[in-house]
Amino acid sequence: MVDYLIAGAVLVLAVLVLARQALRIRRGGGCGCEGGGSSCAAPRRVRRRSADASRYPHSLELRVAGMHCEGCVRRVEDALGTLDGVAAEAKLPDAVVVRGSRPIDAAACERALRAAGYEVVEVRS
Repeated sequence: MVDYLIAGAVLVLAVLVLARQALRIRRGGGCGCEGGGSSCAAPRRVRRRSADASRYPHSLELRVAGMHCEGCVRRVEDALGTLDGVAAEAKLPDAVVVRGSRPIDAAACERALRAAGYEVVEVRS
């Protein structure tokens, strides 16, 4: 009898965990990173640009708080990719290199990242 109770408790726990994960995915927080919250919301799909230095001679280095996984890296790159003439390459835990065909507006980069749920901690040209 005790074995059935333990098996039942484990089954109930597994169902609760799966239901919570399904709810999280439906709400847009499905990347599963430890950050959770708005930074894990599903991003707009953006066509990736190559961050080739020969095509984009201007650059800006950012430190970004809130990147916890490869999904977050993609969201940061996509958020910056919405800016005209800009390509970005992000690396965990917090490094982002933004390249542009013309001088880069750091404030526009910060606004795009804030809208995506991330915070710029440092800007270096």
